[in-house]
Amino acid sequence: MRIPRAIAGLAAVFLLTYCSRNKDMKPAEPAPQENILNVAYGSDAKQTFNIYLPAGRTEETTPTLFFIFGGAWIEGDKDSITAAVPYLRSLFPTSAIVLFNYRLYDQGKGNFKFPAQEQDVKDCIEKVLNNSSTYKISKNFVLWGQSAGAQLAMLYAYKYGKTSFKPLAVVEQVGPSDMLSFYKQSKDKELKKLLVELMGNPNSADTVLYNSSSPLKYITADSPPTLVMHGTADDVVPYQQAELLRRKLEQYGVPHVYKLYPNEGHELSGVDDESTEEVLAFLKKYLK
Repeated sequence: MRIPRAIAGLAAVFLLTYCSRNKDMKPAEPAPQENILNVAYGSDAKQTFNIYLPAGRTEETTPTLFFIFGGAWIEGDKDSITAAVPYLRSLFPTSAIVLFNYRLYDQGKGNFKFPAQEQDVKDCIEKVLNNSSTYKISKNFVLWGQSAGAQLAMLYAYKYGKTSFKPLAVVEQVGPSDMLSFYKQSKDKELKKLLVELMGNPNSADTVLYNSSSPLKYITADSPPTLVMHGTADDVVPYQQAELLRRKLEQYGVPHVYKLYPNEGHELSGVDDESTEEVLAFLKKYLK
């Protein structure tokens, strides 16, 4: 069968044009390593984040680690922990890292009571992941929180993972899991006073915020895998908070690792190397 000359001519023109265009096209350059600092996720000066992006990242392969600092919901700053970024990058070279501030309760003015901090965590995570194509990262992420930051990490993971972006896993270090029992267990008068200011007085049956701010209340069989770490000599957040959490995770069959360190206080300073290795092993399993 003979091909008509007109069709053959058109085919030749098409091939010449296609080859010419492809000759000029260059492969896309891999995304470079970037540090993007002080990005706003709200209107308040405290509502900012830093995102540290790895080289060669893609929307298909690059997960994100969100770290939430502690400080009793009244102090702390993302810029105080930036020194850890190079170390984390060396361990997780294909992951993005996000450090962020959230509004802290102002004891003098009474501003930013709960649930301001809870809402800020949600807003920051959603701001980052809704812009995942801009940053060239995937929507896969892990949360890591310490002390008050652990409470906030768990609260997002268990409460909002159902309706917003769900984390692959959560690392909780020495955080409270049930705010009402935390108030009752605490022997620190100043801390109890702070909790009353933040959430109300539970002795007058004002327990709504205590319940809605308790990660324990939102655990289901669908909750993300959790690393639980605590010391039996913790005089800030009693270790019974970790025990309550462990039992609830077991009740619902949620995958978890439970590490209770005898005679360790709130800082876990006597098992620093061991606890760090536990966190890194857990992250390497889930941060993908």
